[in-house]
Parts: sequence; C-alpha cells; structure tokens
Amino acid sequence: MKKAYVDLPAGQVHYVTAGQGPALMLFHQAPLCADEWAGAIPLLSEHFSVYAPDMPGHGNSFNPDREYEMEDFTATTLQLMDALGLESAIVCGNHSGGALATSIALTAPERVRKAIVSCEMLLSAEHISAFLAALEDKPMSRELPMDEDGEFLFEAWGRYKALAPTAVAQTRFLPFVIGQAARLRPYDAHFAVLRWMSKSAWLSAVQCPTLVVGAEHDMLFKQELMDAAAQYTVQGSAVIIRDAGALSPFEQPEAWARAIIEFALD
Repeated sequence: MKKAYVDLPAGQVHYVTAGQGPALMLFHQAPLCADEWAGAIPLLSEHFSVYAPDMPGHGNSFNPDREYEMEDFTATTLQLMDALGLESAIVCGNHSGGALATSIALTAPERVRKAIVSCEMLLSAEHISAFLAALEDKPMSRELPMDEDGEFLFEAWGRYKALAPTAVAQTRFLPFVIGQAARLRPYDAHFAVLRWMSKSAWLSAVQCPTLVVGAEHDMLFKQELMDAAAQYTVQGSAVIIRDAGALSPFEQPEAWARAIIEFALD
C-alpha cells in the first residue's frame, strides 16, 4: 500500500492506494480513517485500483474551517476523484462511509458504477431522527468529559466493546485509539451524516446496482430489513457478515473483501 496526499481547494486530503484494475473507493466511518480498510486492501488490490481516503477532519486529512455537512464531504470526494483522474468508480463504505457512498451515487450518478453500503442505510429517516435525538442524553465517546482518573477512557472502551461485542481486545484497540485521537479534531462526520440521513431514505433513490452489507452484531442491523434489501434498491442484493459488529472491516476484512469482489466483478 502507498500513502499519498492530494492538494484540493480546501486543503490536503490523505489517501491510501494499492493495486491495478477497476477503480474502487473505500470510505471509512467517523471518527476513524482509512486504516479501517487496511485488512481488506491487500485482498482487494489483487482485483482493483483501490483508493481509501481520510475524510476531511479525519486521519491525516485537513481540518475544515467549519463543521462540514454531507454536501461538503461529497463535493470534496468528487474533487479528489477529479484530482486522481477517476472518471468513475465503484464506491464502498461502512457506516458514515456508506452514507458518503450513497450521497456520491445520488449527486454524480454518472461517476458511480456500483455502490456497496452497510446496513444502516436501510433505516428510515424517522429511525435516524430518533437516534439523533437520543444522542442529546448520551454523548458520543469523543464528547465524554475528561477526568484526571481516566474514567472517561474506561467508559469509552465500553462503548467500543459494544460496537464489536464478539471481537477480541486487540481488534478493538486500533479503532479505539483512532477514536480517542479524534478528540483533538474540532469535528468529525457523525452529526453531519445523521442530519443528512434524517431527511430521507436516500438509498431507495440510488439507480446503480447496490449491495447492502450487514454485520450481524451491528447495533443498527435488522434482519427484516436485510431480507427486504432488494426492495429498497435498484438491482439490489444483500450479504450478511457473521461474527462481526459495527467495526466489521477490522473484525472480518476477508469477508468484506470477498463480498466486494463477488459483487463488483459480477
């Protein structure tokens, strides 16, 4: 894998790239970075030219001068595609990254050959609105108040354990560390994504072939929605990843790679 930067109008975007073949863009969830896909990239690079960027405000990419909305993340990613010379690509994302992939497919459909998104994109706008409202009483781990005894770290670790309940501690550790480092950034994409998702069931408007990937222990996984995924998408299909939660690309990178390869090259 090669690490690189691209200069865009708002700042530098960091990305990881590997392989040759059809262009495949991998989008991480907030507040993480391209490292979310590090386990899958070596497998995917045997079939694709893989590009995994850090979203603005994440990883090693620039800090926006204000809180970005989904439209901003989308526009920046399309600028990145321009800078990389990518007329079109297969787009894939987990959680926040799945929302970004969906937004790109809606904003610039001519630039997306296929889309691969995680299961929360099947949730209704009403469900997301309720989830967003609940965060008023239970802040995200990056917003837990710091204390001298480090109790906030213990609580944050418990949050990450809930995200990946069947994973071993070593698997959870990297996303946990990245998530805590995100405290040093003014914003991440969480609230922008949730605000956008609360406006509409966007996935049903995507016109390209779409694969929905659901990790069975993801807190937003719903079997009945996965069973009906084809009804929510055009030329849609679904794959369930077993023994994994919201951190599934860290937990089961081989399963993610296999699902992407089988769908994208079909």
